[in-house]
Amino acid sequence: MIENVVLQAVTDGTEGIIVRGALSQDRSAIEVIMSTYFLDIEDIPISDFVVALLGQRVLGAACMCKGKVIEVHSIAVHPNHRKKGIGRMLLEALTSQLTHNTLLYTRTTAPMFFERTGFQKLEASVKSEIWDDCASCDKLNACTQSVLCLKVR
Repeated sequence: MIENVVLQAVTDGTEGIIVRGALSQDRSAIEVIMSTYFLDIEDIPISDFVVALLGQRVLGAACMCKGKVIEVHSIAVHPNHRKKGIGRMLLEALTSQLTHNTLLYTRTTAPMFFERTGFQKLEASVKSEIWDDCASCDKLNACTQSVLCLKVR
């Protein structure tokens, strides 16, 4: 569950954007943004999400899941609002919920975004060690997802 975090940006093109914990009324906007990138969030509780808002409009969303590891499960910004720092704000809201030295993982087809925010790329073989769905996937050897890890400071 995401604590009630509120971040407000005032520099670098994100003026007026607020990041807060998602509310039930945000669900449909989150689903639309996530579906743009074919991200499956069906079984994830709304309380695991943070959203980036400009006024009442949801511009982006992200969620973190805890299983064997803590992972950025999904992060997406509306295509018209990318490259403005919103993804970084969402990621900061997620990491603000973690304690010092926690390892945060992600599987992604956009590794450059995560590398710019401090994540380190890991060997692809780690996927099957960390995630059961990867270990049992018949496409593991052809998978295009990169695995990255961030040590929270």
